[in-house]
Amino acid sequence: MPLTISGQYPPSDSYLKSKDGKTPIYLIFYSDVEGGRMWCPHCRDVEGIVKSAFTGNSKPNGVITYIGPYSGWKNVPTHPARIKYGVRSVPTIIKLDDNGKELDRVEKPGILDSTRFDDFLGL
Repeated sequence: MPLTISGQYPPSDSYLKSKDGKTPIYLIFYSDVEGGRMWCPHCRDVEGIVKSAFTGNSKPNGVITYIGPYSGWKNVPTHPARIKYGVRSVPTIIKLDDNGKELDRVEKPGILDSTRFDDFLGL
């Protein structure tokens, strides 16, 4: 399945349900795009890896959601993504079952570690 972009946080519940009710959904948290690129350098570092991992018919279901502008994220402990999903930093990818229960998560170091990232994706 191609990567889906839900847009601004929070993603609609319709993005978080698999078509077959069994396949996990991977919720990808990125920074907003400001000035033509994501403001978070770590998000830019993994963007190609993430795109490659989730683009194609036989790939996992990935949903990108943008957590907002820098000023609305940095040092804002009440950001809804921090509260609902416990996101501490971007990029973060959370593997969810069809009921929205977290199965696993990776942040930048786990995405850059090909063995860890393949295990996370179930490859």
